[in-house]
Amino acid sequence: MSFSSRRRNYLLTPHRRDGLIEWMKSMLMHSFVLDALETTGADTFSHFEMLIDEHRALSQSDSSQLSRLKQLVPTVGVFHTRLPLRRAFLAYNRKYSLTSRKHVCISFNELRHILNTAQVMAFVFSDKVGPGQVDSVEEDNEGEEECALKRWESSPSVFSLTPREDEPSPPPLSLDGSVAAENSDENESKKSHVVFKDTPSPTAGGNKKDAVECGGEYKGPKLITFDGDQTLYSDGANFESNPLLASYLYLLLRHNVTLAVVTAAGYEYEAEKYELRLSGLLDYFKQQQLPPECCERFYLFGGECNFLLRLGSDYRLHPIRERGPGGWITSTQYISDTPGNWDESSIQSLLDVAEETMKKSLEEQKLRARLIRKKRAVGMIPKTKQQIPREALDETVLRTQAELDRHAGVDLPFCAFNGGRDVWVDVGNKRVGVQVLQSYLGVLPVDTLHIGDQFLNTGNDYAARDVCPCVWITSPEETTYILKSILRLAGVSLDGVEIDDLPHKLVPSSEAKDEGRKPINFDEMERRTSMVQLMDVFTGEMITKKQPPLSAQNIPKGK
Repeated sequence: MSFSSRRRNYLLTPHRRDGLIEWMKSMLMHSFVLDALETTGADTFSHFEMLIDEHRALSQSDSSQLSRLKQLVPTVGVFHTRLPLRRAFLAYNRKYSLTSRKHVCISFNELRHILNTAQVMAFVFSDKVGPGQVDSVEEDNEGEEECALKRWESSPSVFSLTPREDEPSPPPLSLDGSVAAENSDENESKKSHVVFKDTPSPTAGGNKKDAVECGGEYKGPKLITFDGDQTLYSDGANFESNPLLASYLYLLLRHNVTLAVVTAAGYEYEAEKYELRLSGLLDYFKQQQLPPECCERFYLFGGECNFLLRLGSDYRLHPIRERGPGGWITSTQYISDTPGNWDESSIQSLLDVAEETMKKSLEEQKLRARLIRKKRAVGMIPKTKQQIPREALDETVLRTQAELDRHAGVDLPFCAFNGGRDVWVDVGNKRVGVQVLQSYLGVLPVDTLHIGDQFLNTGNDYAARDVCPCVWITSPEETTYILKSILRLAGVSLDGVEIDDLPHKLVPSSEAKDEGRKPINFDEMERRTSMVQLMDVFTGEMITKKQPPLSAQNIPKGK
């Protein structure tokens, strides 16, 4: 069987499908077969929009009646905002000409993009009205929205993120050592030396005065949360050098948006390990001299919802106090599922059941893997230079989910998910993590957006759908595109980042001076590459490897 056939057959399994998108795709197929999509496509999306409005109205009422959408798609969840699907389809079709195709119908991924676009539009446009209500948009707003749509339609596609000729490129990360981490005894990785930052929690969004100081008024989500792997950086990798994505995150912070990375990576409060995963992004903030008040709107939630840290004015992550005045656990203890209400014996009982189930799955499937246990998680990871088949990962996840669901001693929220190369069970999930952030920062669900790549029922972003609108992406490139769409539709200029005319290729210092460019310090590059500190992303263990100097790597300078 070919790989493509194997992939097609594997995607037929229920846990690899999204009920709503599959239903929408089947509804559009009729018009496509009749070659009528050009005339009926927009009306079909209007029908989807109407069914979602009806579903929202019934969900928010005391009625026990099932909506028509719930009857058609039993797995459909919560919609926190209206979705202008007709408008999103028309804009997407003008950009990509979907209805001009004669042999290929609208695909799953294209429907995912249209839903993502509709969700972004719901934030930045004026149709954030109650379910079932008719939009009453003034002419001025309509004009602004049409201009915003034209900006979005003229931007590069999600499949090509190369800036246009008339759009300046964001500044690349510095190679001259100006953003090198400062050596300090306070940066030791010992748990006993953790210093908690005892500052009151700010309200996300700030006030108009702060907005002007941090880049101007902004119309969009007040809190944006992100998954880590495959959302901000490649799976198992670090955020090392992605200046385009970094520049959009920088602009959002400058426009009073609170950002939070809600990740399954759980290194407790060892901040330097999270900093290593986000090293390029933090260096970018430092290079651009992000103001302190903007830095403090950047958070990281480790272990799904267990370890909360915040960026300080020194561009380092600092643990936030858990208990006492300003403590995030104390402030959110009224939420039943918050970590502050978990009993330690219940935590260990959940992890015991998960570990035993995963061990049995490992043995029965004869996997080349091993188990590791952390404070709030247990995982099955591949042995050195080995891989675990995708089917085996999903089998282990589904087994563990089923066992935990029916076990009488498990009464805490949990997340069992396929991480792409491994399987993890975390105590808590992203529903709890996002909900805690909303409560701690004073942000409503309708003003929150979660961006992630794992929204199937074997993924760990799935639970976030219960507490906020979500955008489903599949790569850091798509995350970049979504953030660019938010900024463009909100009317934010993408020229606001200071431009550094450093060329894409490396040039010797003498040539750079002649051309007026910023010289590259090759001595600093050699120093950085001579000792590269790595980290096992599974265990958090730090590994230092000696690397040969540049001169021994057959890399000619100037290329």
